[in-house]
Amino acid sequence: MPLLSLGKCKFEIGKLDLQAFDEEVEVKWPAIARFGGRPARQNTGFGEDPIHLSGLLYPEEIGGRAEYDKLKATARARRPVTLVTWSTELDNEATIWGQFVILRVSGGHTRFGPDGKSRKIAFDTEIAPLGDIVAVAERWF
Repeated sequence: MPLLSLGKCKFEIGKLDLQAFDEEVEVKWPAIARFGGRPARQNTGFGEDPIHLSGLLYPEEIGGRAEYDKLKATARARRPVTLVTWSTELDNEATIWGQFVILRVSGGHTRFGPDGKSRKIAFDTEIAPLGDIVAVAERWF
């Protein structure tokens, strides 16, 4: 069972191996100058709330090169995709986060073999919500 899916890209142990899920929530409160007094803060909305996904692949030993290529192709397609996370600890509950866009996919390739292919790929992906995040939890089994 995947830990997370981003459109058709499935992050799971052994394939597109997810190592870290880092999220950021930003609420904007700029200081507004006031005549004769200290500045006050005013809420002007939300930030972009990016999520950073990091993983590590050993494609020759475990696999995952095709899934990594699919992730890059999904980014290049420039279309929003649905983000879903699963938790087996909570009775196979899935959380549907809503529509996200892939902002960046980067990979570090090391341990090259005689065929010129990397034997180790460390990758990072940055995604952001298309609009509001509407996380809905559902039981799938």
